[in-house]
Amino acid sequence: MPSNRYHIYVQEDTSYQFFQSCRFWQEAVTCASSKQTQLNTRVYIFDTDANTNTEDVFRIDEGGHPVSNGHLARSLYQQVKLTPINELTLLGVTEPLILDNAVMTVLPLADAYSEIHRLCGAEELTQSLEAEVLASPFSRSYHEENDIALMVYRDEQLVATAVFSRYIEDHRFPVHRGELCYELSLHTVFVSSSFRRQGIATSLANTIINIARNDLKHLHLRLLEANIRLMPWFSALALTPGGEAICGILSEAFTDMNDDVIEELMDDGWAISYQDPVIFVESMA
Repeated sequence: MPSNRYHIYVQEDTSYQFFQSCRFWQEAVTCASSKQTQLNTRVYIFDTDANTNTEDVFRIDEGGHPVSNGHLARSLYQQVKLTPINELTLLGVTEPLILDNAVMTVLPLADAYSEIHRLCGAEELTQSLEAEVLASPFSRSYHEENDIALMVYRDEQLVATAVFSRYIEDHRFPVHRGELCYELSLHTVFVSSSFRRQGIATSLANTIINIARNDLKHLHLRLLEANIRLMPWFSALALTPGGEAICGILSEAFTDMNDDVIEELMDDGWAISYQDPVIFVESMA
């Protein structure tokens, strides 16, 4: 990310794309106003060096003038993030496997893509990763920690995988003030034919939920400090009849897990209201 103080973002549907950075405020306003006139869309300026509890996000109005969107700079936002992938295994999120000599690892998808490609085949993997599960109405905050691959090896051979993503709404551009969304989006669960009906898919599903539990608990605790509500989402697209079953299992487990997390926080004395998760599961089978 450029080191200049003012960053300009352009709205594209429900996402916000970085456009340019500027050193000086007036330069940023002029550039943002020109970009808005050119594209006829909303353009924002983000002040990366704003003082705590001062306005730091400004949209350009129809007259070309900057207007605050009400967002305040807070050091707390630096802690509103997903559980790092390299910490997940240390936290004990992986479920045990019944299969002898089998182990499960948690990897960034980028590090596992070629192995998964060989296991699943190009067509199925591409379909599952590129399928439009749900056009989220909120702006996802993208990071290298978003996309995860669970890998099950037996005698050093990859026999099963689950690929999913998790997202946090970009706090600078929330759909609803005082609320941020967390989304768990399932892409695929694949078990080699000779290793099916041995509980592997169940272990993968439970591990996914364990990871979401860690994310939700941490995010709730951080956001409650700022009186911001967390809205959980689960989305999945079933490409096969078997996929439809696992999507259903995961959506129910996600709902139960959300209930458990809120109950735990209440028991610990946090003033938190129950929030029904949004569940979107669609089948193409």
